[in-house]
Amino acid sequence: MGATLHIQPAQAEAFEVEIGNTATIGRTRENTVCLNFSPLVSRQHALIRCHNGYQFQVIDLGSRNGTFVNDQRVVMPVPLEDGSRIRIADNEITFREDAAEATEEHLEITVAGAGEDTHFAARAVSLLVCDIRGFSTMSEKTSSGQLAQVLGAWFRETGNLVAKSGGTVDKFIGDAILAYWGGDNAAADCTAALEIGMRMLQVAGERTWPNGEPFRIAVALHYGRVTCSNVGIAAERDATIIGDAVNTVFRLEAVAKELGQPLVLSGDCAEHLADREQFQDYGERALKGKSQLVRVFGVRSPDETCAGT
Repeated sequence: MGATLHIQPAQAEAFEVEIGNTATIGRTRENTVCLNFSPLVSRQHALIRCHNGYQFQVIDLGSRNGTFVNDQRVVMPVPLEDGSRIRIADNEITFREDAAEATEEHLEITVAGAGEDTHFAARAVSLLVCDIRGFSTMSEKTSSGQLAQVLGAWFRETGNLVAKSGGTVDKFIGDAILAYWGGDNAAADCTAALEIGMRMLQVAGERTWPNGEPFRIAVALHYGRVTCSNVGIAAERDATIIGDAVNTVFRLEAVAKELGQPLVLSGDCAEHLADREQFQDYGERALKGKSQLVRVFGVRSPDETCAGT
């Protein structure tokens, strides 16, 4: 399933860009769609991603002047349909999906009923879910423009952190991020996930909401086997991950909130990490939708770690 962006600038000739799984839009030449003729466009303005192999979304990256879909400002990730109108500054962008391939079969794709061009592979990965705490409450106190800038800037910075560490952002879901590391070294993958999780907490701690309230997040880490599905090889899709391990890491994020901890990790992740003294053992816990208990750990503060040695 392919897609094309038809770009109509206000004072230049129209042009088209075919996009794959991920496309960036901005003023610099590093972007998939370069709008360097438009000074009101930010350097990194917006991101378009293919979610679950068939659903494209547009995400504003904290731009000053905003991104609009069908005249509505983008705050959370917004799904795109064939013919959706994206406005960035004085540029009108029409999203076009390959109608021949955008069928119900793609919308209902499963491991059991995938088409011939769908490839699946099982692999062990380290997983990270990061969610903004109190987002619903803050969204009621913050204007849509401010909210879009805060959320977009957060997505941009955390996405860059994951990418630079060798990880992959699988998807943005509301105000949450799902990322994974899938090399051949479990210790290295889990260490990378922990380091990025801790870095996200540091970045969040340096931020506040427009009204001055602290910007707080919850992070969960897990290690397990997932099914990587690559939908539409001809369109060069990146893989998206599915499976019980994905469900587990999202359930762990809920546990982080219950425990009042900024970061938790499963025993499956912790066993691959070298410094076990930094973790607080919260014992085995029942996770919603899982029959087996999962051992949960938190990260001790530096003072707690020193006291325990």
